[in-house]
Amino acid sequence: MQLFSFDYANRQFRVDATPATGEEIISVDGVVVSQQRNFGITSEHTFVLEAVGEVKLIYVLNMRAADVNYELWVNTERVLEAAASVSVEQQESFTAAETAGALQPDQLAVPAAAPAKTTSWLSIGLIAFKLLKAVQVFKVALLAASVAVYSVMFTLEFALVLVGVLVFHEYGHLRAMKKCGLPTKGMYLIPFVGGLAVGDMPKSRWQDVYISMMGPVYGLLMTVSFYIVYLITESHFAGLVASTSALLNLFNLIPVHPLDGGRVVKSLVFSGRNYLALVALLAISAACFVVAWKLGFYFITFFIVLGVIDIVAGWRVGLAEDIPPLNAYGIWFSVLWYLVVVAMFLGMIVLIAQDGLPGSEIALKVLAS
Repeated sequence: MQLFSFDYANRQFRVDATPATGEEIISVDGVVVSQQRNFGITSEHTFVLEAVGEVKLIYVLNMRAADVNYELWVNTERVLEAAASVSVEQQESFTAAETAGALQPDQLAVPAAAPAKTTSWLSIGLIAFKLLKAVQVFKVALLAASVAVYSVMFTLEFALVLVGVLVFHEYGHLRAMKKCGLPTKGMYLIPFVGGLAVGDMPKSRWQDVYISMMGPVYGLLMTVSFYIVYLITESHFAGLVASTSALLNLFNLIPVHPLDGGRVVKSLVFSGRNYLALVALLAISAACFVVAWKLGFYFITFFIVLGVIDIVAGWRVGLAEDIPPLNAYGIWFSVLWYLVVVAMFLGMIVLIAQDGLPGSEIALKVLAS
């Protein structure tokens, strides 16, 4: 569809544009000399005309004034500067494209004069939009890579469900961030590592605890759901998914930063703001160490020790952080919440393994390693 046309040196220049596809075509005397795709309002085309030389056409669309400002350069010299009206059909076409997302509202406020340089905030915005698209592609690529890796390790069906478990866990974190009023940037699945929910940093210790715990809580809902399906149908597949989900979420609750458990324990200890809180942590850790050792969960005892070392090493840094702490009620509630969720995941693993379900003993072997 024709956007505008003009004459120069006894030649007719015509510019056609299709906003929906971003396609732009420059023709001289009916011959196409330049063609490119552009979703912005500022455009630049460079081409060579016989007997004329290098030609550059720059134009800026101004929807508010219903016109287009353009410049024509020949061999680095500006030979023409003018404006042309945009037809009613083109106005409607560009309006429809704006509604569909091809043009952004802030792109409509354009100076009447065409800029000598095409580098502008619009260009930066378009680059940012392309980067955003690249990020989305990167997320999909990581998702596909995770499915591929777990498919090699297990089966395709189990890999898909495992990725679903990870996504549901990270979704719990994202929901918690949104409920706390924190901007989120989505989630990433990383092969062999798990997932990562990205958003702004919590503004209080309670927000940190809440966001950290909601991932395992959503994971617990998923684990319990598959366990119920296993009890009702005696499905081998459902039982293994429940056992694996419990193990993965339990691993996330290990008290080592930056895992969920590490963030929770740090928020609890640093909320005390005194050495009494550190002593209480050491006492609780010692009790958990003894219980885990007697149950044969040596994997957990190892990380309890690492967690204590992590807290002690970062003690002074944590106290220096200017973040509103938990009150006494919040501390005890969070401690109970954390221990109950850990106990439920351990219980799921033990119950499924005691049923003699083939494959479920792997989780117990990991805990006993």
